[in-house]
Amino acid sequence: MPQLLTWIGSLLLVAGGVLVLHLGLREYAADRVLTQRFRQFVAPRFGAPKFTAWVMGGLEWLGRKVTGAGPLKELQGLLLQAGLSNPAAPFIFSGLRLAATLAVIAAALLPTYLRQGAVKAEDAGLAVFIAFIVYRAFTILLKARIEIRQREIRRELPYVLDLVLMVLDSGVSIDQALQHVGAHIGRVAPICDGLLGRYNMETTEGVPYDLALDRLAARLAIPEGRDFAGLLKQNLYQGGELNPPLKRLAADIGETRLATAREAMGRKSVLLTLVMLVFFMPVLMIALAGPAVSEIVTTLGNVAHDMQNQRIKP
Repeated sequence: MPQLLTWIGSLLLVAGGVLVLHLGLREYAADRVLTQRFRQFVAPRFGAPKFTAWVMGGLEWLGRKVTGAGPLKELQGLLLQAGLSNPAAPFIFSGLRLAATLAVIAAALLPTYLRQGAVKAEDAGLAVFIAFIVYRAFTILLKARIEIRQREIRRELPYVLDLVLMVLDSGVSIDQALQHVGAHIGRVAPICDGLLGRYNMETTEGVPYDLALDRLAARLAIPEGRDFAGLLKQNLYQGGELNPPLKRLAADIGETRLATAREAMGRKSVLLTLVMLVFFMPVLMIALAGPAVSEIVTTLGNVAHDMQNQRIKP
């Protein structure tokens, strides 16, 4: 029993460590732009630490060795939806996941092996089970990040569409409208600001508009974003009215967000019902049936005592 409690505590600590790592990576991603600007303007010759580059290179090498073509394509799609478009990101993710899994197995079995000189089958099975949980936790956290990013994009996109419509009503072209909107939405729509900034940079460097819009749709990674890029592409190459479709798209996004909120409220209601059944119903049953059960137990005890006294008497 104490060994089981130790493993449960270790599992909770590992889960807490993974959560802290996830929060730290989010903070690192938020400060990345500021760090790059600092290095560019204050210390332009100061590069990334060699140790960090060596670790990233090792993880990428490990990922290239273990990642197949099928999982690589699926992982690229998931990472792109999560906002990680670096070509080496799938290999680094695979290498980090495998390294963390092997590290958990080593941390669980190595102390026992050094102390006893052998590893029991139940200890090995428990270590493999915990390692599997850590392995799956990477995918779960990645999908959680995808859901958070998609929810943020759906929150930002109606505001971006309204600004695009306002700028287009002034008589400018689509390219000029996207340039103007991309320069003024940094504080209220940071994700769309980065995506539009990258699109504007690609078109400025000479990338064809259709290819840049296809990349923008892939980075938005939601159906509404692909519709937005498709409308822009259609208007650029075929012409036609753009304001009515964009207004309908903004209304559809609002309805999608409302439906998602209602679905989330429905799930919360079910969870509240389950919590009530688990925590409130036992207490209620004890409060209602407790006096009756206590009275029955007391009565049975008195009856047993009287019967014993009658047997003792001559």
